[in-house]
Amino acid sequence: MNWFDNVSSDSDQRIAPACLYQGHWQHRLHAHGDLLMCRVVIDVIEPRVVAAQVVEQGLIEDLDASQLEALNQAMLAQEVHHQPTAWGLTVCAMLPLWAKPTFSDSQIEEMERIQGYLIDASDDSVDTVLQLRDHFLQGICMTCEDVHRAVRQPDEYGTGMRKGGRGLAS
Repeated sequence: MNWFDNVSSDSDQRIAPACLYQGHWQHRLHAHGDLLMCRVVIDVIEPRVVAAQVVEQGLIEDLDASQLEALNQAMLAQEVHHQPTAWGLTVCAMLPLWAKPTFSDSQIEEMERIQGYLIDASDDSVDTVLQLRDHFLQGICMTCEDVHRAVRQPDEYGTGMRKGGRGLAS
């Protein structure tokens, strides 16, 4: 099997490579709240907001899932993805370091599929599967570190002390 023919060869549809833009956007987190400055990353191919944070008055905080969905709907309603530079967004080759990414269902399915390949891989094919994973992540403008940031639960797995007195790295 040639792993690199088509990463999504056994899925119903091919996963398009990402085209990310980043910048700032004013958004109301609550219906009657003030407009807050957010920094955002949007994939104009999918189109969807990949990551966003509030950056107001010294506060930097990731948007939760419902806030992110509301921001996504607002940006799509204004068709930002059709002309992102007209809205002040700039292209970015990779996800910015500040961003805690989210993934589409098809991207998650593909990562799960690749994880299955890794579980089933022999010692001789592990490196090939890791290359496949890295190739897929590069195609969606992500790295393994981005995936790690996405799945971390800082409230649950913070810098507290572990059994044996060893702290968790933040």
